[in-house]
Amino acid sequence: MGFPTGSSNQDSLYRLCWSNARDALLVAENGTEILVDANPSAETLTGYSRQELIGMRLGLLYPLEERERVKQALTNHQDALIEGFHLRRKDGHCVPVVLSVSNQFDLEEKTLSLFVLRDIAELDRQEHRLATQRWALSAYAGVALALGKADSSEGLLRAICEAITHDSAYVLAWVGVAENAPDKPVRMVAEAGSALGYLDGLCVSWDENDPSGRGPTGTAIRTGKVQMMEDSETVAAFVPWRCRAREFSLRSTLTIPLGDEGNWRGALAVYAEHPHAFEPAAVVVFEHLAGEISHGLHALRQRELLESERIKRARTQQQLTDALSSMVAALVTAVEMRDPYTAGHEAQVAEIAYAIGKEMGWDEDRLLGLRMASMVHDIGKISIPSEILTKPTKLSAAERALINEHPETGYAILKDIPFIWPIADMMRQHHEKLDGSGYPLGLKAEEILPEAKVLAVADIVDAMAANRPYRHSIALEKVLEEIERQAGHQLDAEVVRVCLKLFREKGFILPHLKHR
Repeated sequence: MGFPTGSSNQDSLYRLCWSNARDALLVAENGTEILVDANPSAETLTGYSRQELIGMRLGLLYPLEERERVKQALTNHQDALIEGFHLRRKDGHCVPVVLSVSNQFDLEEKTLSLFVLRDIAELDRQEHRLATQRWALSAYAGVALALGKADSSEGLLRAICEAITHDSAYVLAWVGVAENAPDKPVRMVAEAGSALGYLDGLCVSWDENDPSGRGPTGTAIRTGKVQMMEDSETVAAFVPWRCRAREFSLRSTLTIPLGDEGNWRGALAVYAEHPHAFEPAAVVVFEHLAGEISHGLHALRQRELLESERIKRARTQQQLTDALSSMVAALVTAVEMRDPYTAGHEAQVAEIAYAIGKEMGWDEDRLLGLRMASMVHDIGKISIPSEILTKPTKLSAAERALINEHPETGYAILKDIPFIWPIADMMRQHHEKLDGSGYPLGLKAEEILPEAKVLAVADIVDAMAANRPYRHSIALEKVLEEIERQAGHQLDAEVVRVCLKLFREKGFILPHLKHR
């Protein structure tokens, strides 16, 4: 059957268009839907010859479940492109099409319509590839974010599974770790997705001799190679899990081996509801993703090991510090027993020094070292005869010289004790002066440790404000005036300023007066 034309040239042109059109063209009678003609593209698309198509009802070319919907769509959308339907080929295979129908026209006493069908299978495949790439890249971005925020291996793996299954075509993701037990089980350590029920009671192994070890996960762990199962209904090795997969509509999976430089082996399994859901481009993304995950897990593992070692060392150091503190307390008690007039002096100096250091913004570890040095700053007096320490009259030059040796004596006692702070040097320098007039080394300014400068001020304040065998205590304000006078040339100006602020503005009270 042909179309009427006005000239032989037009007729040739129409026939060329009819024969070379890329879309399938079908002409059918209105009412009966019996086909009266079909172009070569229609033969290619349907798999039927022109002779087989002529006389066939148009509706037979659509899947049974779509026929009524197609009829309604064609009636309601004349001259419009209609999507979402399929054409059933002669071999039974259905292909997605976009279709449209022309206005009716009369020819040889028949009322006809022209139906145009376009095969969009390749377009669907391209869109599917782009969609899977988008899903894979979205998962990659989510995992990258998780890598930056995770603080534990378990947290990282859980965040990875959540990133992969969030708002994507992937309905399940889980990570399994190979155990070294005799039956070689795979232990699940993280999972996420809408099909989590699939994992309830799931038994997976990585033993090649066990049927549960021949699936994608066990094979990926055992071989270290990516495993892609395009359709669970056709893969024999998946038989042990097929019924369970049907229950949760799982049709395809991609399983990626994971590991940490031989320390452990595992796999990341990702599932989709449709067969052939993992395009090559998506597989490449997931392979790169596996490398990032392994690096991230290794870094976290190293961080965890370092943190564990840090905690262990801190615990050991605390034990050592406690032991040294106990030893220092014993030494201080020994000194105080020989000099009852200065009993408690070390502890009081320690409290003043600690308050000054804290006000200066020192951290707790540094303050602890300052306190420790304060507690032993007069330890060298243990070698001085008690009658000199308790003498109620003015000391002779020889006795004063002996007293002035106590920093060196104390240094000799403490220098080999393994404190984490320079306790021996702090104690040795607490009588040094900025102008070099102090003892025992005559150090100046920056040669003196900051802790020793604080200790010097605290020592003077407590010593002057307390009773001594040879004099009564001096009024606190007089004591403060004295250190203010020495500030900048003998005592550190900033330390003195902070000390004055504590007493005059913040109401600090001398330790030995607190309980009066």
